[in-house]
Amino acid sequence: MYRFRKVKYAKNVFISFLVISVIFMMLGCETDNESESNMETISDQVLGLFKEDGQPSKIKDSTNQVKIREVQEALTNIALDPDNNGNTDLFLSLQSKIDDARMQLSERERASDQPENNKQGEEERENEDLKKYQPSENDIVFSNNQLKNRDILEEFMQAAGEKGENNESDIKKIRVVKDEGIDGVLIYDLESRYDEFADQRWIGVLPDLSYYNAPENEPRDVFNIQQQCSYMTENKETEYYVLMECKTHWEYPLLPITNNEG
Repeated sequence: MYRFRKVKYAKNVFISFLVISVIFMMLGCETDNESESNMETISDQVLGLFKEDGQPSKIKDSTNQVKIREVQEALTNIALDPDNNGNTDLFLSLQSKIDDARMQLSERERASDQPENNKQGEEERENEDLKKYQPSENDIVFSNNQLKNRDILEEFMQAAGEKGENNESDIKKIRVVKDEGIDGVLIYDLESRYDEFADQRWIGVLPDLSYYNAPENEPRDVFNIQQQCSYMTENKETEYYVLMECKTHWEYPLLPITNNEG
């Protein structure tokens, strides 16, 4: 009788385990399907900036700064979803298309037949529009050789990543805002990540180029895709706060070290 109960109990445990496994598989499939649907939607939005017939590599006449910014923000939101980590190549391709659209629009505006004064006024309005981002109280802001909220930046740097010293730090996320003058504003969202199963720590970096317009024919060392960096450090030789061992860069100079407080 006792042996029969043991067999019955083991059978019930096995059935419960099987049911739970099936449920998790179904949830995983739903997540994958939703992730695929999101990527298909944003792909359509990016392609919608370009002509469908004849010249698919040329932007539509209706493509403007507002539409490009909306698509950029949608792609940035998709990148925030951890379920899309496997879509890095597609994300890079879509970001490249958005950058292409932004460059074509700039060229079209420069080549317009408007009078010089009107053209200059339009460029000034566009540059002002690029700088409309209003930093929050806790954003780390670098502008006019001044650094605001250095203490928040350094506390995050010491706690986050594989060389971080404090897993219990209250600062898990920071936003870095770099004023690039007439080219607009660069924004980087940094987040301390930890995988307890793999016992690995890293820093997630999400760029936002919605308020930035890269100048033509000028090389820029700018993150334009989501990154994973091992840690952050202070390089006193180059006088920069540096993100180390990132996905596309061995090291990335994030902000200059300055004694001027904003």
